[in-house]
Amino acid sequence: MKPLKLVLSAFGPYAGRTEIDFTRLGEQGLYLITGDTGAGKTIIFDALCYALYGETSGGTREASMLRSQYAAADVPTFVELAFRLRGQEYVVRRNPEYLRPAKRGSGLKLERAAAELRYPDARQPVTKTGEVDRAVKELLGLDYKQFTKIAMIAQGQFRKFLDTNTDERSKIFRELFHTEFYQSLQERLKREALDKCKECDELQRRTAQFLSGISCAAYPEQAAKLALWRQQEFRGCAGEALELVDAVIKLDEAKQAQNAAAKSALDEQQRALNAQLEGFSQLAELESAVRSLQAQKEKLQQQADSEAEAKAAREKQLAALESAWQEAQAAQLAAAQEQGEQQRLAARKRDLQDVQAMLARYNEELAELEAKRNEYREHMQAYTEKKQKYDALDMAFLQAQAGVLAATLKEHEPCPVCGSLQHPRPAVLPQDTPTEQQVKQAQAAMTSAKAYLGDLAGQGRKLNAGCERQLQLTLDKSRELFGCAEPEKLPACLQAEQKQTAEQTRELETRLRPLVQLARQEAQRAGAVTRQRASNAQADADAQKRVAELAKVEGQLQEKTEQLEQQQRLVADVDEAALRAQGAELAAAQRELEQQDRRLYAAIENNKGITANVRESTEGLRRSEEEYQSLKALADTMNGRLVGKKHVNLETYIQMHYFDKILRRANVRLLQMTSGQYELCREALDNDEVKTGNSKTGLDLVVHDHYSGRRRSVKTLSGGESFMASLALALGLADEVQSSAGGIQLDAMFVDEGFGSLDDSALQQAVATLQGLSEGRRLVGIISHVHDLMDMIDTQLVVTKRTNGAGTGSEVQILA
Repeated sequence: MKPLKLVLSAFGPYAGRTEIDFTRLGEQGLYLITGDTGAGKTIIFDALCYALYGETSGGTREASMLRSQYAAADVPTFVELAFRLRGQEYVVRRNPEYLRPAKRGSGLKLERAAAELRYPDARQPVTKTGEVDRAVKELLGLDYKQFTKIAMIAQGQFRKFLDTNTDERSKIFRELFHTEFYQSLQERLKREALDKCKECDELQRRTAQFLSGISCAAYPEQAAKLALWRQQEFRGCAGEALELVDAVIKLDEAKQAQNAAAKSALDEQQRALNAQLEGFSQLAELESAVRSLQAQKEKLQQQADSEAEAKAAREKQLAALESAWQEAQAAQLAAAQEQGEQQRLAARKRDLQDVQAMLARYNEELAELEAKRNEYREHMQAYTEKKQKYDALDMAFLQAQAGVLAATLKEHEPCPVCGSLQHPRPAVLPQDTPTEQQVKQAQAAMTSAKAYLGDLAGQGRKLNAGCERQLQLTLDKSRELFGCAEPEKLPACLQAEQKQTAEQTRELETRLRPLVQLARQEAQRAGAVTRQRASNAQADADAQKRVAELAKVEGQLQEKTEQLEQQQRLVADVDEAALRAQGAELAAAQRELEQQDRRLYAAIENNKGITANVRESTEGLRRSEEEYQSLKALADTMNGRLVGKKHVNLETYIQMHYFDKILRRANVRLLQMTSGQYELCREALDNDEVKTGNSKTGLDLVVHDHYSGRRRSVKTLSGGESFMASLALALGLADEVQSSAGGIQLDAMFVDEGFGSLDDSALQQAVATLQGLSEGRRLVGIISHVHDLMDMIDTQLVVTKRTNGAGTGSEVQILA
């Protein structure tokens, strides 16, 4: 990134619009920013950094401090930077939040912070602050902190990167060299080891929980051992517990076999006893069957007697229903005949109504024809008047043409009519002579009236033809219906026919009404007959079934009675009470054995299930513990947590490689600037010098003093020595970042102060180093009050305060 032009408006001490054209400084080399104290030299670097990242170079100025106190109220505050990157030119513009005069009315309005990035191609500019921040970081490949570490050494910030510890330096390298993958790998292994440890604890807990459920209450010795192991949560004794479970299962299975033999003997005794008691059960069943059959016989006999009495009543009711049905059928036939006559009268009534409607239409058309004739007569009169007016105007106009022609005659000029040169008695033009326009208007009115009169005549002829057709249709219809073909007699004949038809209709309705009412009952009475017939048939069938059932029950009763008498003879000499008491004792013994068997079965199944679960969980625990040991060893190694070893994790180890390369690049310049005295080295600890706690090592710095041959902390360096070491480290970091990250180009570098702490020799060495850095199209800017630098560096930006009549503020002059 190389700046091309920087515009400051009402920014810091710059009250108005100030433009700095960096292209006048050349493509490479050193340039010095010098001037009065407090004039605004550092503000130039602040503006560059603010335009790119929205923060100042040293991070000490807040946004509210950027608005110039010398600026007029209507001058906007903003910074605009044009810069070149990989051959393309970009423009970024930002303004902080500040108060400005309201555009409407009085008072102040808050101007919100804003940002914009314009691309060199046709892409739309980025306008949101957060999006501009991301776009600038993506373009440059550096965020704000990285930029201030390797491209801009701000005032008072020289020693920060030099004195920082491994943790802080690791964070910087992570962003610069993208080592976050190794950090993620470390964290992932740590999490997996912790998860595997939790898995081992869970498997141990499950194993203890399973073993706590062992059923061995019937064996005191085994129960005592189990209680002791339970207090220890079964740690280290799971195998012994499994052996105990196997022994308890064998004891329970032996008891189960003994119970099975005892139960088999009791079952044999129970079968013999049941065979003896079966006779009494059969006797009770036969007695119950005989009682039930006797009750059925009596009930069936009563039903058969009732059905015989009901049959006569059903037949009488059926005869009455059939008689009523025949009466309804006769009424239905008569009603059908009368309804035919009714339909004929209704059709004649409709025909008469049609004739009446046709006669009404004829009268309407006749009235319309008469109205049209009257209208024709009225317009005939109007047409006659307009024709007479036109004829009179036309005649007067023609008669006046001689006077019009005479008005054009001149002496000694030939007459256009006779050719005479003398005009002794020329015609006189009448005073009331109509104009040609008046004649044409009268003619147009006459023509319009004549055309309308023709339309009326056509309409009258059409109406007359329609009347004649309607009259003929009406007469044809009336002749067909009642023989009337005379128009004069048609209304009277029609009225008489309608009256006669109405009287016939009323008489017919009087006769038809009772017949229809009775006919409507035909379907109902037919259904009643059908239902009664079906009911009678069903009742007769039920009666037959009842007779058959009665005969069947009588036969069964006789058979069961004979069986009952035979069974009573068989059990006459047997003591039933003694047999049942013996059976109760056997049943109680069987229930006791069954309860014991269920308890033994439940205990055996429970213990077998526990055995399977414990074997599975202990095997899983063994595998998990092996995996945990491997994961923990790997995680501790990668996270630098090995006991007795240096606390260097994998990411730091990778970063140490980059750090060594940075130091090699930095020492080339530091040795030059210090005349070979100082060299930066990465601090290396032996295993017996391991730090304690969570502190990390591997990226700490020491300085090797070649004059004394000893290493010491960088914090022991003087101010000038620290500046040279910091500058060399920043330059080495910048070189390595560009070399490692191919997308990062640093074509410009900025150094603010620090040269005042150098003696003449060190100053010359530092400038020579920076001049060497500026080779290869790199532009290096330096802010300093050191006068010797003004003699060493010809290209300068001179910043001066302005307090004259032109106003208050600062201005920049380029000396190239």
